[in-house]
Formats: sequence, structure tokens, C-alpha cells
Amino acid sequence: MPRDRWLLEQLDQHEVFTTEQVAALCFDHLHTARNRLVLLHQRGVLARFRDAVRPGSQSWRWTLDLIGATFIAARNGDPLPRAAAVRQRITRLATRPSLAHRLGTNGFFVDLAAHARTAPGARLDVWWSERRCRDVGGDVVHPDAHGRWTEAGHSLGFWLEYDLGTEKRHTVAAKVDGYATLHDATGLGHTLLFWLSTPGREASLRHALARHPAITSGRLHVATAGGGTTQHPAGPVWAPLSATESTRRVRLAHLSTHAADATRAAA
Repeated sequence: MPRDRWLLEQLDQHEVFTTEQVAALCFDHLHTARNRLVLLHQRGVLARFRDAVRPGSQSWRWTLDLIGATFIAARNGDPLPRAAAVRQRITRLATRPSLAHRLGTNGFFVDLAAHARTAPGARLDVWWSERRCRDVGGDVVHPDAHGRWTEAGHSLGFWLEYDLGTEKRHTVAAKVDGYATLHDATGLGHTLLFWLSTPGREASLRHALARHPAITSGRLHVATAGGGTTQHPAGPVWAPLSATESTRRVRLAHLSTHAADATRAAA
């Protein structure tokens, strides 16, 4: 089934989704998604796991099992995986300390993709995983993801820094230097987005970056949002950072207009 193959390709790229994320990506009803996922699990295509908490209190997390991993390897012309290696990968994923961060980053893009399914003129044109971003960023920057979002005739390429508040503020702020270096070396010009867990965390980071020369000069376009999972990333939740500080919120796609205006002003 084409939808199953597409889901396997997404899991190959992005590793893990919750049941609700899979439903939002490619199903019309959560009940239908659950039934299909259970069937794929029974057939050895997908594996599932969740924390040892009260039954039903946490959604299943889904990833490739042996049959799914074998399909991807065969499609790519890679050596077929061994069952033991697949089980080890699933165990490492399930116990990884950064699992919540990976699910949160994926959820950001799932929200965009789900919105595009029902909003005319909206498209998630590009969604790169952290692994694929390394091919561009190398040792200079380590984006959590890269995307290109189009809506109502506006299109924005961006790097995403998905922040759960686990790093010190100065560590997060220092990432701007790497992105400025990458921008100068490549001319890519993507906007840097900081998706922050709370309004307080956002305000603190904005204060730290307010006088950063790469931002005030217009070399690097940066925007922040600080409501975590209570906000929708496509909506008017983004506050651009610029030489003329303002917390006016705009839609994600409209950041492209702001970036163009900032570039002209710097020139």
C-alpha cells in the first residue's frame, strides 16, 4: 500500500512517531490509524514501545521493525539488516535520554504537515532530519531539523532549534555564531527559528540575543516562539529578532516578508 511505504520512508528519516503523529500525518481518523499500526506491528513491519507506566497513559511510540527495516534497505540497495541489530536499535531508541526532544521536533513538523493537508495553498515542501542536516552543517552547526514552509504565496526556508529548557541560556545563544558562519559560507539565507518551551525562556533568550551583531546587521534572520505545545507553528506565534526590537507576532510563512524587509533595511 502506498501509504504504508510512505510511512516507512518517514520513519527511516525521522526514527519515531507517536500514534497521534502518525494519524495526523497520513490518516483521516485516529481509530483507523491505530488499527493499521497494530496490523503492521503484528506483521513485523513496525515495532512499538512506551514507558512502563499505567497502561494506556502514554501513547505508543512507533519505529521500524525487522520487515520495515529490510524493505528500506532493499529499496536503497543496502545490506539487509540482522534481527539482532534491529532489536538493539529499537532498545537504544526507547531508552535514549533525548527521545522526548526527538518526538517534540518531529511533532513540530507533523503539525505543519497536518495543517497542510486541510489548508489550501499550504505545503511542507522540505523536512530534513537532524541526521540529514549534518550533511550541510558539518561541525559548524547542528540543527534539530530543516524545513521549507509555503502558505498563501509566501515561502520560508528555516533551521529549527527545538528547545526543552535543558541547556543553559548562554549555550543556546552561542548557537547563533555557528549559523552566522554557515550563512556567510553558503549564502543559504535560511531563517533560524527557536521554538522554546515557555514565554519566560523565550524572553530570556531574546534578551541574550538582542545585540548580537549577526542579527542587528541583518546577516542572519532569527525568530522565536515561546508557547511550546500550546501553540501551532504555522500560526501568528513568531516574533522576529532585529535591530529594532519588537515582539509583534507573525505567521510562520510571513517571516519571509520580514526577512526581506530586514535585508533591505540593512543594505
